[in-house]
Amino acid sequence: MRLNSLDRSKWSKQQRKRLYHGLILVGVGCLFTLIVVLVQPFYGINLWLTGQFFTSEEPSQNVVIAGIDDDTLETYGRWSEWPRSLHAQAIDNLNKAGARVIGYDVIFVDSSPDDMLLSAAMANANNVVLATVGTQILTGPGPEITYDHFMLPVAPLEQASVNIGHANVPPDPDGTVRRLPLVVSDKKGQKHVSLSLAVLHALFSMPLPDEFPLENGTVNLLARDIPVDDMYRIRINFVADSESYPYVSYGDIISGDFNYSKVNNKTILVGMTATGEPDTWAIPTSASKVPGVLIHAAAIDTILRQRFLIEPGIGTTMGIMLLMVGILAVTLPRSSSWYVKDIAKGVAITGGLFVAYLVATFLAFDRGYVLNVLYPLLTLPVVYVSSILYVTAMEQSDKRFVKELFGRYISPQIAKEIVSQADSGELHLGGEEREITVFFADIRNFTSLSEKMSPEDLVKALNVYLTIMVDAVIDNGGLVNKFIGDNVMAIWNAPQSQPGHAMLAVKAAWEAQLKVAELDNSESDSSAPPVLRWGIGINTGIALAGNVGSAKRAEYTVIGDTVNLAARICGGAPGGDVWISDQTYDQVKEYLEVEEMERQSFKGKSTSTQVYRVKGWKPLKDSPDHS
Repeated sequence: MRLNSLDRSKWSKQQRKRLYHGLILVGVGCLFTLIVVLVQPFYGINLWLTGQFFTSEEPSQNVVIAGIDDDTLETYGRWSEWPRSLHAQAIDNLNKAGARVIGYDVIFVDSSPDDMLLSAAMANANNVVLATVGTQILTGPGPEITYDHFMLPVAPLEQASVNIGHANVPPDPDGTVRRLPLVVSDKKGQKHVSLSLAVLHALFSMPLPDEFPLENGTVNLLARDIPVDDMYRIRINFVADSESYPYVSYGDIISGDFNYSKVNNKTILVGMTATGEPDTWAIPTSASKVPGVLIHAAAIDTILRQRFLIEPGIGTTMGIMLLMVGILAVTLPRSSSWYVKDIAKGVAITGGLFVAYLVATFLAFDRGYVLNVLYPLLTLPVVYVSSILYVTAMEQSDKRFVKELFGRYISPQIAKEIVSQADSGELHLGGEEREITVFFADIRNFTSLSEKMSPEDLVKALNVYLTIMVDAVIDNGGLVNKFIGDNVMAIWNAPQSQPGHAMLAVKAAWEAQLKVAELDNSESDSSAPPVLRWGIGINTGIALAGNVGSAKRAEYTVIGDTVNLAARICGGAPGGDVWISDQTYDQVKEYLEVEEMERQSFKGKSTSTQVYRVKGWKPLKDSPDHS
């Protein structure tokens, strides 16, 4: 089906260039998007950029860190040597102070003489959540992370706890913890909730569910839809200052020397905060590693206050990237040149999109949506640079086009000379005297012939014979200076010097006459152009070569008596002949066979002029190549 709106003939060259420009940008943008989706380069940089959006919001004051810090270890000795009666005493003191839930980010996997004492304290408080740790990640049948086995608390403590949750904090590939798996499983398929979920279910006195169905990227827990990925990982909304959580030293809790109001009706997380402990992790909002207990506190805070972060996924990122590609593909081709205003416009469009998307990602993050920062922003310079490369290529193509088009109307030598003079600031009216060889060729009886032919046939025939003449001139280094109706003027040794210029001019004239004769002999078709004959005159001498005209309109040409005499000699030469002046003959006589003609009297010349008719080339060994 023909679409008139896309009819190529109705489109200007500029419109087609813009269309091709836009299509190329779309192609580059789509290819880059595909590469990004498949390879995901600079993954760590992208995650780091997202981490810069966390604000300095205060954490929940209902989650208190009970840190096993340096002072605690100094007071009570090495952790491995602690009697569990100390923990029983801490639980009793927290219970007296009115703590709502006590979660331990430490594991009790070995039996101890004080297990029954600790178990009794836990049972009395009835709000203690213990931790378990999965070892060695396996490939499991379900979507959740699967561990080989779990290190569970010893039986008395497991039975006395209200909940047990895993304390694993698997980092992202760059080693930074951004997500926490709310549900994991062992190789038998048994599910284990995270320590944060176990603590929150104890806080709200809700039993842990047996199943965790995923629906539209969320899992319904604690009477709320929690956004997770397909591995049940929640994106933690960290506070900017991880040390701003309410804090009490665990040593003070053991001794009872602490402010009860600080833990009353609060959720208490007990964990290692001492320096040099292995349970430390990199997080997006901290330049140094933080204790694992702070990560669990941040996860609890995220769920408790429903400060969820939603990651739209790669499909959304692709859509954003393609939207940017589309905007640039429409707007950049309209400013596709090296003019300062067009460059500024292209930079403004690209830079505007860059800034606008940065602001959009920040605002989206503030509303809980974690958009991909890096890849859409990378798309902008990639497409813009592609646009610049296309413009550069088109500029070069246009220069070649103009040069070729210019060359149809003036000689490439003249064009080169004009550009050279313009570059050096010497492009002005005037010229220089130099020796040149001037060539005139004129079709005999053209006026009477034109009266017998239609304009279309006349132009067609003229183009055939002009092509023969022009090709002969150019092949021999000549400069076609101008066309005057059916007359061709060519020059040699201007604007550049040419050794043997007289010989080159005669050679061009002789070859052209031979080609015309071959054309006449080969054409028997009734549709062939009519037989035309050229009379050619050549003269060599001094002339003024340069720019002639006015400040508004000028051309490069040669003027002087040498030129006038060449035109007069051409006027006297019969069709099919090449006549040369005695000045030209003096430079080529050792190569040519000529017939000395009677001296000719030309208009404007006070004395007669000796001319010679070229008959052919002398069979000399060192003669130049000729047709």
